Amino acid sequence: MTPQVEEQLPLRVQLRDDATFENFYSSDAQEFATQIQLSAAGQGEQSIFISGPLGSGCSHLLQAACHEAESKGLNSVYLPLDELVDYSPAIFESLEGLPLIALDNLQAIIGLPEWEEALFHLFNRVRDSGGRLLFAADQSPDALGVKLPDLSSRLVWGLVYSIEEPSSEFKVSALQYRAKNRGMDMAEDVAKYVVKNVKGHMEDMFEVLQKLDNASLSAKKKLSRPFVKSVMNW
Repeated sequence: MTPQVEEQLPLRVQLRDDATFENFYSSDAQEFATQIQLSAAGQGEQSIFISGPLGSGCSHLLQAACHEAESKGLNSVYLPLDELVDYSPAIFESLEGLPLIALDNLQAIIGLPEWEEALFHLFNRVRDSGGRLLFAADQSPDALGVKLPDLSSRLVWGLVYSIEEPSSEFKVSALQYRAKNRGMDMAEDVAKYVVKNVKGHMEDMFEVLQKLDNASLSAKKKLSRPFVKSVMNW
């Protein structure tokens, strides 16, 4: 993030360290994950819109893109709009100078005239400057209910993808994949046990994995159902 942009933002938005493309597991989303990775490198489509329910991985992908851009020496900014909607749309000013802009939880500003107009003008400035825009929302562009017709049309100019609600089987595979990336051996029955007991979203499940990883290292024990039960008090 450039100093100029950092000064105008009301807060410094931190990226999660584990939000990387290597940590993103998907059985059917590899195509748009690849497209987003290209966008992070300043290639491919100028605009990509992904939608999916909370915890489906949209935020992960946008943050991963920013990590990727920074690794290639390209400045970027990640803005979770649900956290910024109480501020002024002026936070969009001068962002077009950045190679990559990732706007998450777009639904938070839809229906607000000043925000929609500011986003419309940002879109045009970024297109003119040759930058890349990534959008994520809980619904597709057509279902968002955008009030400004010109903005509604802009949101579908590039690539549009949708992530489905993850199934229990998908969560088990994703948990084992993330555990493997941490150097942990998680058997399928243990992963199923965790998925069954975590009632929240995917990110809640990964927070449990972090706790189990720390406990496993501390106790020098492998993951088993009894061990998980004792650590999590299930």
